[in-house]
Order: sequence, then structure tokens, then C-alpha cells
Amino acid sequence: MNAPNRRTRLLLAALWLLPLCALGQQTAQQQPPGQPAEVQQPAAAAPARLERFAFGFRLRTLPFERLSVMREATSMQTTFQGGTAYDFNATTTSKSPVVGGGLELEFRLAPRWRLTADLLFHRLRYDSSAATFWGRDDPATGNDERTQSSVTEQSKGRLWDFPVMLHRRGLRASGPLSHVWFGAGVAARTVSDVRTRAQIKSPDGSERVDYHSVTPSRRNLAGVVVSFGLRIVDDFNIKITPEVRFTRWSGATFAAGTTRSPRNQLEFGIGFTR
Repeated sequence: MNAPNRRTRLLLAALWLLPLCALGQQTAQQQPPGQPAEVQQPAAAAPARLERFAFGFRLRTLPFERLSVMREATSMQTTFQGGTAYDFNATTTSKSPVVGGGLELEFRLAPRWRLTADLLFHRLRYDSSAATFWGRDDPATGNDERTQSSVTEQSKGRLWDFPVMLHRRGLRASGPLSHVWFGAGVAARTVSDVRTRAQIKSPDGSERVDYHSVTPSRRNLAGVVVSFGLRIVDDFNIKITPEVRFTRWSGATFAAGTTRSPRNQLEFGIGFTR
């Protein structure tokens, strides 16, 4: 046997044994030291199945009066009829609490997409007054001797908001941007259980109390809403979503004199679902 043929056979044998050696080395790395080759490792656990629905509640606050459920306003006007001056003063003061809340429902459309629906309650309260003065006032006294008539009202009601939104979680798959939570959708609003207590003062000085409830300008409204916030899931699979929402309503629930509901609404809220 000549030397070239011998070297060729040795090279072919080495090439044939090389994959076997690599396979054996990979098997040895997968098995712990001292474990028999015939013992198999348990299969990896299947990934947790994503739940389709999530239920919970949401709290919100409307801290800015001009972007809440009722705004404050004052009006002063003077008119002349038959040579007599009539002064008209009106004011509305909001007494509504800044905190509300309700139920929240999530429906998973895709790993990063959620359809959310909320039923939110907010209590509405405000005081309003309107007074008309006419006649002559003696400047030498500290009292107002003019004839006057006035109506002072204390009203309350319940606002129900129903926003339905499409949310997306994360600008990236991992890292801080994966917690970004933003969405857009539509909303409906209705007002119920409106009650009013009115104290009426007549020009002759007599007073009476009336309980005829004021009528909303628009009992039902539609709107569009956009939001931006964060979404955090803890070890107990509780989803925490602090969020800022802006809603533009199609009209005003109350729009009479100085009693006017804002059409723009800005709220800060946080949701908890599981």
C-alpha cells in the first residue's frame, strides 16, 4: 500500500467520524454528569395560554373644572325698559366630586390588541342662582332697596359614561416601551335621576320652595375618546393600567344660561383587571 492511498483512507475515516464525535459531544452537554444516557429529560412546559376575557374596575378623576362634568360661570347684564334699568345676575357653582369609577371589561383580539368597554359612574351636583333687580337704590344706606326677584337652585344627578376603545400595548416587544398603552374609540353618555330644589323669591318679598327638576338640554350624548398610558402585569396576572383620556362630546348635557356642561373632558384614571 502506497503512502498517498493510506493518507486518503485515513482522511476519509476522520471525516466520517467527525459528525459522530460532534453528536456525542452535544448529547453529553445535554445530559447532567453521571446520568445514564437512556434517561430522558422531561419535556419543557407548554407556554401559558392567553386568556380571552378580563374583568375588573376603573377609578378616574376629573381634576380640571373646565374639563369636567360642569363648569362654573357668572353673568351680569343690564337692560332698559320704559326708562327703568333692570340688572340681571346669574351664577353657577359646581359641587360635583372629582372622583368617579365603574366596571371594566377587556377582550383579547391579538397578543398586543385589546377591545375594552367601561361602564363609569360620576355624580353631578351644582348650585345656580338668577336674580333680577330694578327700581331705585338709596346710596346713603348699606341695603339694596331695589325690587328683586330671584331663583336659587340646588341640582344633582347621575352621569353614566360607556366608552368602547381599541387598545394596543407596547411600541416594542421588550423593554420600557413594551409597557406603553394607548387607544382610541367612541363613548356614550346619559344622565339620570335629576333632582332640583329651588327657592323662589317673589317681588313682594314672599318665598316658596319648588321641587320641579330641571330638564337637561341633551339627555344622551355621543363622543370620541383617545388615551395614553401604561400597562403593567404583576406576578398575580393583575393588569394595572394608569391612563389619561380625552373625550370630545357631541354636545352639552346642560346648556341654559350659566349652567353649561363642558364638551371637552380630560380625566386621569387607573384600571385593575384580571
